[in-house]
Amino acid sequence: METNDKEKQLSPAERRRRMEARRERRERERKKKRNRILIIAGAAAAVILAGVLVFFWMKNSSGGGETIEPKGDSYVIFLDPGHGGADVGLSGGDGLEKDVTMDICSKLKIMLESQNYRVILSREDDTRLSKEERVAAANASGADLLVSVHCGYSGDSSVSGAVSHYKGESKASQALCENIQAALVKETQALDGGVDEGRYNILSDTEMPGVLIEVGYMSSGEEAGRLTEDTYQNDVAKGIAKGIILSLSE
Repeated sequence: METNDKEKQLSPAERRRRMEARRERRERERKKKRNRILIIAGAAAAVILAGVLVFFWMKNSSGGGETIEPKGDSYVIFLDPGHGGADVGLSGGDGLEKDVTMDICSKLKIMLESQNYRVILSREDDTRLSKEERVAAANASGADLLVSVHCGYSGDSSVSGAVSHYKGESKASQALCENIQAALVKETQALDGGVDEGRYNILSDTEMPGVLIEVGYMSSGEEAGRLTEDTYQNDVAKGIAKGIILSLSE
């Protein structure tokens, strides 16, 4: 028997109850949708506000080491969220490295663009890219600097903190690395794992000053949990943004 035929056999009172139930379900769905939109809008506004606060903080700060000059009229910044697609990277708790890096870089992009910098992402969704594809995209972008975001791993689950790596024999890369590391640690209160020369294709085979930032250890249950939190990701992005801006010559 068709649904409409069944409903015809219902009493008027039962039909009214069913219609009311359907209206309530539709209203609940509308409220859920409105709430999701408000949450997304609020999160975007918070990220933009963080970018503005970063800018004003930078005006009262000074970076150390060699600064980076723009090739054109304005700075172009290449961000590389590590891993993607079938290449999930490291995992810890309920988090995957590919998602953590994408979330942080997306927030960082908004912050930097709010200050009129042009930002290019190696990937904008859950796509797997080879090392060669990432290098080629970075070089083709003509960017003034590169920041690749990853997470760390240790066989000792008690190890945590942020570690930053720079392109060897590049004073501008080392200064960028040191500025980002200092600002990141200060912003997040993560343990300072220091900076060192990084032997990675994304650094050695690209043409601009570059750094690879390990924002925390997925092998640490506590830190892996923080890395999946929206507020902590905002702090990570804010720290990286501060370090980048400190490294620019303007």
